[in-house]
Amino acid sequence: MYTQILNILNSFKATGLVAFLIAVIPATYKLVKPLIEAKIKTEKNTHIKQGMELGLKLANAFVPVVASMPALSNSDRKKAVNQFIDSGLKESGFNFKAETIEGLAEQAYQYYKHTLKGDNHKAPVTPAHTNDVTPDVPVDDDPEVFKEPQSSEQK
Repeated sequence: MYTQILNILNSFKATGLVAFLIAVIPATYKLVKPLIEAKIKTEKNTHIKQGMELGLKLANAFVPVVASMPALSNSDRKKAVNQFIDSGLKESGFNFKAETIEGLAEQAYQYYKHTLKGDNHKAPVTPAHTNDVTPDVPVDDDPEVFKEPQSSEQK
């Protein structure tokens, strides 16, 4: 009889443990899942941010070099910069869409153009050739031009 009572109590313990686990596991999952998802999202955002910063650094370094190459057309320059950024990011383990890479290159070019004043699309300004002969000595230094009027007493 004593063994039967122990068996019943042991079965209650086992059933209670199973019921407890059935109740706690889903509740814990529902509480922990948003925290885990937020952590994963934060890690992805950090990874993307690091890739964007690296891509912009690569673009800022390479755009001035390519912009000063007169042998390349504008489209060839753009392709070269995009390929450089893409290969540099892939070597570092980042894989971005082509539109993102083009945006990084454009941002670096606009920085180069407006902030560093490195726009090479403007035609160089050369003075027009004239046949007039200009004196080598400026007019200011010519003694004949700046003679002070003499009064009748000084003459």
